[in-house]
Amino acid sequence: MSTRSDYFAFIQAAAERDLPNLQGEVDRWLAQFNPEHALFGYSPIKLPLQAAVVLGFLAEQTGSSAQAHQALDLLLRYQEWKQMVPVENRARRPEYAEGIPPLDCAFDPILLAGVARRIRPQITPEEYSQLGVLAADSLRQVWRFPEWGGHNRAMLRAASLASCAQAFPAEPEAPGWLALADELAEESWGRWSIEDAMMYQSHWLRAMVLYAEARGKEAELASFLQPRHHIKAMTQLISPIGILPDFGDSHWLMHSPWEWLALLEWGARAYRDPVMKWAADRIWQAQQAEAPNLYGANVLTLAWRWCDDSIVLHPPAETPDALDDLVIKKLVFRTGWEGGAAYACVNYRDEGDYGKVARDYLRTNLAVSAEKMHHGHSDEGSFSLLTWNGSILLHESGYREAPPDGIYRADIYHNRVIWRNRVRLPGEGAWDFLHDNGHYKPLRTERLYQTHLLDADIRRIRMRDETQRLDWDRTIFFLPEVPAWVVMDTVLAHQTAPRTLSCLWWGTEIVNQGTDWLDTTVSHIHEWQNQPGNALRIYLPSVPGQRLTLSVDEARRDFQQEQMISQTWSGEQRAGRAVNFISVLVPHLQPLPGGTEMPQVDVVPSTPAGQGIAVRVRQGGVERILATLNDLTTPYLQEDIRPRYTAAQGWTQYGSLASDAALVYARMEGTSGRVGFINGTRLEYAGCCLHQALSCSMFQEDATSIPGVPARFRWEGTA
Repeated sequence: MSTRSDYFAFIQAAAERDLPNLQGEVDRWLAQFNPEHALFGYSPIKLPLQAAVVLGFLAEQTGSSAQAHQALDLLLRYQEWKQMVPVENRARRPEYAEGIPPLDCAFDPILLAGVARRIRPQITPEEYSQLGVLAADSLRQVWRFPEWGGHNRAMLRAASLASCAQAFPAEPEAPGWLALADELAEESWGRWSIEDAMMYQSHWLRAMVLYAEARGKEAELASFLQPRHHIKAMTQLISPIGILPDFGDSHWLMHSPWEWLALLEWGARAYRDPVMKWAADRIWQAQQAEAPNLYGANVLTLAWRWCDDSIVLHPPAETPDALDDLVIKKLVFRTGWEGGAAYACVNYRDEGDYGKVARDYLRTNLAVSAEKMHHGHSDEGSFSLLTWNGSILLHESGYREAPPDGIYRADIYHNRVIWRNRVRLPGEGAWDFLHDNGHYKPLRTERLYQTHLLDADIRRIRMRDETQRLDWDRTIFFLPEVPAWVVMDTVLAHQTAPRTLSCLWWGTEIVNQGTDWLDTTVSHIHEWQNQPGNALRIYLPSVPGQRLTLSVDEARRDFQQEQMISQTWSGEQRAGRAVNFISVLVPHLQPLPGGTEMPQVDVVPSTPAGQGIAVRVRQGGVERILATLNDLTTPYLQEDIRPRYTAAQGWTQYGSLASDAALVYARMEGTSGRVGFINGTRLEYAGCCLHQALSCSMFQEDATSIPGVPARFRWEGTA
């Protein structure tokens, strides 16, 4: 179990390793400093501030006057560096009317205040006053752009203002700092974050805790549902290899693991939660591959302070779902928590129905056309992360490369279905056709099913494009025994229009290929080197009655060259008609060991044609048929009666399997097996009726009584 002593040792090691090299890093920054290239204006180097945090922490623990004064000297250098900006540059930016801020007004004063409090016993009142002036000079910028809303940049401003007011109460501007801090915190206090980014949600929560501490409201914060829910969600999202899926503007190779570790320690202490303690330790173990460094040590000063070694960690058990369908909107599939387990995370979060004023404020004040507000990608329905046997086999698209491009936020960079409202001409390549300006295309999303049937874990989510008037449902049957994910995509048109639809999957290499499948690997992600010898087979079988084209395009994604696998349909999609894509994802060893039997996959068309879709998966003497309706309202009668459906109305045949249910599954070994359905009234296998719901009389709104057949949610039986 990770303990305070572990964190302290890391902090000391980081200081010993990086402090001797600090001046060299500063010299390199000074040599390449060019104010003309600063998109956001003057932006000072962060490393000396992080070093000051570490030195201040060590000075507090050891009583070292030398370390305290070293921290002081580093902080005061920021007043010198701002003088490098030429006078003519200052004149071009109205926000410099009161002077150039020596520190970033959101992220940095919150750190300055903590260092100042720690080194105060070791420095003179005059020196401490100089730090107060540094804070005031940095915070003055907030009044120029008081970015508000339920997101990280507002809460960082609020926490910086409140922390500096606590650290420097004698400063003339301190009362104003407190007033503005409370104003900026209002949209977050006791409310949900409007962000959908793993990295920025940790910034938001960290700032919330520090604001609460500065305002003496930590107990009130802990009483709120929202912070507990966000932190608990991370215990459910954590992957077997100890990383969190980097949905939105994030990357798990950046700062996020350290921040979430600290927040999990805070949550474990605040809620006496052994699972949060376990998750903090899991991240700590995964981070052991990273050498001690000043940023990690910087955040671990918080983890050390919030850590409670008396809490006994405990791995997750069956717990209420924090990945709810209202706010967080994530799906997780896993075979276990151990390092080699199979795992996948699917994000279906849309922009949301809350915080609209704040979202519109951001939209009209920031260059964020590629985002869903705030820091979210066009990743609804996308597989954000898939791991197996200690390797990453599907990963996210990455953050922007050269601000303000934001290109990796676009739908085309994600493992999902995308669409364009024109027909693809002969000879047009998939990448060239689908690639556009990357602007966010609003969708509304909801989770339709999250359940189990026989040995399958089943989810169905819906993405609705109200502009294009179509629904994209992604139905996922997870088969832990294989393991495999059977992904059934249904794009149902509510308006006739020319369309091109494409199902996309991304990998760094394609190492093998068959008629309707490809073996992909991810050798590396930035400096992360994946464990070799693991691959993901992606089956993309043809669908009867549809002309689908399969292609592979190489493109830059997540700061490196990757392969975009696309299966595409193009034509005039008629209202009420569905287009299906079938993808079966099977992780395996590469090359395949001798005697390994990979699944055989084919599509079973429905009768009536186009009413549903089924997939047959055969492996090791087991045959599975997994089926779903394309339109979940098919079983509804048109007449206004209750119950409103009959087996005949929704009756759909999938080879030997037939039902009116929304989801149907048969698992056969030889001549016997198990079958079941979700939300239906009747099921037949090989012509035998295995279940028929009983009729029931229910009064109608006109007071008549008409017998009907209520659907059963789940039925399982023997075939």
